[in-house]
Order: sequence, then C-alpha cells, then structure tokens
Amino acid sequence: MKKLTSFAVFVCFFRIIAAQEITLPPIFTYIEDSLVEQKEVLTAEDISRANVTDLPSLLSSAGIQILSYGAYGLEQKPSMRGFTDETVRVIIDGICVNNPQYGTFDFTSLNLEDIERIEIVRGGFTESVSDEGAVGGAIYISTRKQEKGQNFSSDTSFSSFFNIEKPVDTITQGLGYKGQISEQSYLNLNLKGTTAENKYLYESASGRIRQRENSSVLDGNLSADFLHYFKSGSSMNISDLFYAGKKCTPGSASGVEYGVQQDYSNNATVHFVHPSFMDLCRFENSFALLDSIRYYDTQNAHSSHQLNTGKYSGSANFFKTGILRQSAGITAELSHLNSTDDGIHTQGEFAIKSTSRLEIPLGTTENASKTKNMLDISLPVSFKVCGENLAFVPKFGIGFEFSKINVFADVYRMVQFPNMDDLYWDDGIYKGNPELKPETGWGGEITMNVHDVLLPFSLCAFTNYYENKIQWTSLSMNDVSTSGIQNNLTQTSEPNSHSSSGGKSGMAPQNISSAFYFGIDFSAKKEFADGLICFKMNAEYLYTMLLDKSKITYGKKIMWTPDFVASSSLFVNIPKAEKFPGASLGLEINYVGKRYISNLNISFMKPYVLVNIVGESKKIKVWSCNLVPYFRLNNLLNTRYESVEDYPMPGINLTIGLKLSN
Repeated sequence: MKKLTSFAVFVCFFRIIAAQEITLPPIFTYIEDSLVEQKEVLTAEDISRANVTDLPSLLSSAGIQILSYGAYGLEQKPSMRGFTDETVRVIIDGICVNNPQYGTFDFTSLNLEDIERIEIVRGGFTESVSDEGAVGGAIYISTRKQEKGQNFSSDTSFSSFFNIEKPVDTITQGLGYKGQISEQSYLNLNLKGTTAENKYLYESASGRIRQRENSSVLDGNLSADFLHYFKSGSSMNISDLFYAGKKCTPGSASGVEYGVQQDYSNNATVHFVHPSFMDLCRFENSFALLDSIRYYDTQNAHSSHQLNTGKYSGSANFFKTGILRQSAGITAELSHLNSTDDGIHTQGEFAIKSTSRLEIPLGTTENASKTKNMLDISLPVSFKVCGENLAFVPKFGIGFEFSKINVFADVYRMVQFPNMDDLYWDDGIYKGNPELKPETGWGGEITMNVHDVLLPFSLCAFTNYYENKIQWTSLSMNDVSTSGIQNNLTQTSEPNSHSSSGGKSGMAPQNISSAFYFGIDFSAKKEFADGLICFKMNAEYLYTMLLDKSKITYGKKIMWTPDFVASSSLFVNIPKAEKFPGASLGLEINYVGKRYISNLNISFMKPYVLVNIVGESKKIKVWSCNLVPYFRLNNLLNTRYESVEDYPMPGINLTIGLKLSN
C-alpha cells in the first residue's frame, strides 16, 4: 500500500509540472495515400485491444500466413501472396531492417508498445521511396513519437497452456514512460522482459499426448526514443532499440536434435524531417547503425555470426505542382559480416528511386464537399545495385476514383538479390554460391474498392511470374531433372535456419526454379452503431504452379503455400454503466488451408481453424492510477495443427494481464 501511495504522489507531481497546454504536431505515416496502391492500416488502438505478445500474432489477424516453429520467441516468418522470408520487407521509420545475412527480421526484438501504426502493402515494389521495394509485400512500421504530459505505464501478463506440470508457462513484464522533457522535446522509454518455458502439449503422430521440450525462451528489449521539434518546424528523432535473447530452438517433433541460440542486436537511428525544405519539398534523412550477434550451439558444433550494417535513407516529397506529385529517394548501406560459416565479407547496396504521380480531376460529385472524381497515374522506377548484381525495376499504375468506388490496375517488375548466406555459407554440408543471380519476375493486379455502402469492401485479382528462384540442391546432382527431387526436401531449408533439423549432405543454392501465381484478395471493414461494433475480414485465394525444368515438379503447387487463407474479427464495445466501467470483447477466427509438404504434392498438412477470444475492461480509476485488466484465450477449440511440418503448435492457451498507467 505504501508503494502504491508513493507512486500516486510521484505521478501527481509530474502532472503539475506538465499542466501547460501544448499543441503537438501530427504523427506522420511513411506512405502517402495513393489511388494506385492498396494498404491495410493497423492503428495503436488495434494493436492495444488485440492484447498479443508479438507482432506475428497481430499480422495473422490481417489474413497473413505465419510460418511458425512454435510458441513465443521461436522462429516466425510472414508469408504474403505465397512469398516469404526476405521477399517480405520490414521498414521501421523509413529504414529497412531485414538482415542482409539471412534476409529476415526477428519480430521478437520489437516491442509492440513502441508501435504507433502499421501499414501493410501486398505485392511487389511499393511506391514509397523510403526503401528499395519488395517482392511479396512490405510492412511499414511507425513508432510512437510524442505524448503530452508525463505518462508512466506497466503491463504484466501470465500465460498458461493448461499443462499441470507447468501451470504458468510464460511471464511478461513491460514498463514504459512517455512524455515531455521540455516544451519542444519528448522522450519515450520502454522495457520488456519475457520468460517462456513453452512446455505445451501436442498430439504425436502415434496419437499420444506429449510435451514440447527444449523450447524455452528468455529475452528482453529496451527502447529509447528522443524527439525534438525545432522552431522552424523541423524535427530530429534519435532512437535506439536493444534486444537480447536466449532461445532453446527445438528440432522436429520426431527428431532428437536441438540447439541453443543467443541473439543480441542494437539498432540506433537518427532521423531528420524538414516539412518545407527550401519551400520545395518535405525532406527526410535517416542514418542507422544496425548491429547483431548470434551464437548457436548444438551437441556437436558451435557457430557465431556478427553483422554490422550502416544505412542511409533520404527521401524528398515535392509539393504538388498542378496535377503532378513527385518524390525521390536514395538508400545506401554497407554491411560487414564476420561469421564462422560465411567467413569475413563486406557488401554494399545502393538504390535510387523516383515516383511520379499525375492526379487529374474528372469533375465533382453531386455533393461539392466530397472528393472530386480523379484519375491517378503513377510511375515508380528504381535502379538497384547489390554487390556485383544490379537491376532496373519499373512499375506503372492507373487508378480512377468516383463517389462510391475506386478502381486501379498496375504492373511491376520484381527483383530479389541473394542474401549473404546464399552467397558465402560453407560449413562442410551447405556451401554458398557466389555466382548466384537475382531472383526476378513480373506481376500485375487490378483492384476495386467500394465505399459509402453498408459494408465497404475491397476486391483484388493479382498474378505473378517469378523465375531464377534460389533453392538449395544437392552438389552431387548435376542433372536438373534429378535435382528437382532434392529440391522438395530442401526448398525452405536455409543454412542459418536453426529451427530446422538439418538437411541433406552436399547442398548449394542455384537459380533453378520458376513459378506462376494467381490470386484474389478480399477485405472488408466496418464500424456499426457509432463504433460500438467493429467488424473486419480478410481472405486470400492463391493458385500456384511450378514451372521448373524438372519434369517431376513441373505443374505442381509450391510447398507450404496454402490455397486459401482467411481471418475475421468482431469486436463489441460494451458501454459504461453505473457500476460497470465498460469493456471490449472480441472474437477472432483464422483459417489456413491445405499445404503440400513437398513440391511432389504427394502428402499435405491439413487445413486448420483457430478461434480466439480477447477482452479487456475500460480504464478503472484507483487513486491516481488507471487499471485495465485483460485476457486472451487462443485456440479455443484446442485444434491440433502444424504451421510447418513436424513442428507442432500449442493447443488451447490463456493469457491474463493487467495494464497500469497514470
């Protein structure tokens, strides 16, 4: 009681100091609205009410397939339109954070409390000039920049897999501070730590109930973000994100091998924004130093990988001149890798990108206050260099906006450079290939957005042709038709993917695979009764056909790629009553369809449905503190399923928590 009273006095003291009224500048997103690019937005409110512990769990509610090797902290990869790993780019505050060594981003290293907004763009080569583009899609993350007053918060949660041996399995504690330190300066601090045994129960192939072993995780992250507004209107943002984790990475359920992985990373960024640079444009500059160290130990081997990357990103969004909008950007990075398996290498990457947009009025609607009918023409182009590889990447889009419907179509080129593991890895079993060419392809889509109707929705048809796909194949198999058999065993096995149980001997990557994609995306979102009911739905049908030279796999579907993925959520906001503070209650349903285990398409993983329930109370005032109790019940139906073959996922599990703020 004494501690709680002292905390209340402390909070009141800071409230008195910060009582002055200050008008804050807006928080900017990193993608301008466009008629020729579809994006899904997740706000801080969406993130908060989901009450999840990591970003992949949140992305699954947006209809994105997650390739997961287990519960909290273990490897998780988002897949968009059948593409995964490094083909899905992650951009935080204008800086692409995909690891140059193995191409992915560790979502566990990011604290959800740091996120203000997420923008998901499906498809290849986005319009934004803050990165060099993507193949499967891009996830843009804007972190929290400012908050008036002095605000302290705490978030404590406990999770259970209903295992008698370990009734409380996962414990997470978060602490945060957000507020002003001067009239024009703001500081955000967030600290989070998690300990997870991940001892969940699963059903083995023989039908016996077993306990997942060797999958514990102990990790934590600390983020600091300083933002200062100058009197000219410009701003400077300095941020640092540190993460440390010790993860016991389990092998497959039928195997006995496992390893211990230690990850340490530090991302330091300096970001400058000039809202009106020389009265010509909004000008942004970002400088980042991304450092990561990974140690991996098994019963028989030890490896270490240290990667240091310096990055610069500069973009200019010129003020509209007549019907023309113009933006341009430069990204450059230099990476130095010291790895027991890759050796010592330095790699540079550079890209110049420009986007030209014509916004042509087509007349006004009946209601003059509404947006004019518009024709939007977009032409992003990029020139990219990575090591000895280079590429020219164009895109063309055209869109029409009317009173209740928007229609747009685009075509684009896709380019993905090989990562450093693909080029240099050599551990005696896997051996990289420095002669690899970039993966390339072409794509297109046509999208219709219908709004101002009972249930606004979007419908998109897309297609892609992709070639020179990098796959790890047997060194001893020179015949392409024969090596196609080996591909089916190792297509998704990467030398630095320690969640896998290993691969066949004598593997090397080659540009040997091609594929055709066709799909339909559907999404709908609506608030009813003045926001009391919120409904959202996402669905994607995907047809794939391998066009490999191998006669064995030609015409087959791509392994691990579902034919159908869907998610829906319904949140009900229960209003405050006389003795009831009010609450939010949500129902989430996620579906993942059939996925073939190999490119031979002989056996497959069954479709599964996950039903989740999430709820939280509205703020309960206790002295000078606000309390928000919450819960999340995952996999209500106790579905036995696998996201990746032979890596069982948890059954029913419950998380309860308490958020506290002043």
